[in-house]
Amino acid sequence: MPFHTIAILSGDRQKTLPNRNESELLSEIVIPFVASSVITAKWGTKLQSYQVLELRIYETKGPWDKRKGALGDQIKGKKNLAARFVERAQKLLSTTKPKVFVITPIQGEKHGDQEQQRIFREFDERFETIEAVISEAGGVAIRIDKEHALEDLVGRIKREIKSAQFLVADLTDERPSCYFEAGYAEALGKPVIYVASKQSVARPGTKTNIHFDIHMNMNFFSNHEELGEKVSSAIAKNHKILFGVEG
Repeated sequence: MPFHTIAILSGDRQKTLPNRNESELLSEIVIPFVASSVITAKWGTKLQSYQVLELRIYETKGPWDKRKGALGDQIKGKKNLAARFVERAQKLLSTTKPKVFVITPIQGEKHGDQEQQRIFREFDERFETIEAVISEAGGVAIRIDKEHALEDLVGRIKREIKSAQFLVADLTDERPSCYFEAGYAEALGKPVIYVASKQSVARPGTKTNIHFDIHMNMNFFSNHEELGEKVSSAIAKNHKILFGVEG
């Protein structure tokens, strides 16, 4: 019988991976998730890698056909089998793609007023832009945000930075936490690609102010397209340093 997976991503997003047999489910989805919280799969027409916060797995008697209705209707009332498969996968861990930690301001409110929602969406969309570029380069983007389970947040951030191949840091709006994370990465000798929008997100029309001496290495951008181009160019120029191999 087929299994259907709902992968919960950062930013309260979801990706659906339907119609896998048990072997495919373990090898393509659950094992990579257990090993690294990262899944590489074909969503739409592209093979992409995503940081996954949670898996939900359901079994049905027959395959899902989107022409006959939503997957949610077919799995309604079904038991989430993720815990069972996670336990099995712990003995079958696979290798992972290089992780790239993304430092980004956590601002705005998803369910706040219109202005708060605008700010929240802007930083989510920036992360998705960076995430796509990193996936194309052969890595997977990681960030710590409000959707992560409650735990020692600073400790979790430090662990992720330590295990990252390199970092991308958005220093827009002068957030102290972003400077702290970037400084910690620099102290560890981790390569950092610095980006910032030319204007503040929280205060449109206000020029972005960059502190200390990193302004010489700053990649300023005006929109998401330019952000993607700047990050892609920085990776291409420094591929050997960032990934440890020739591009």
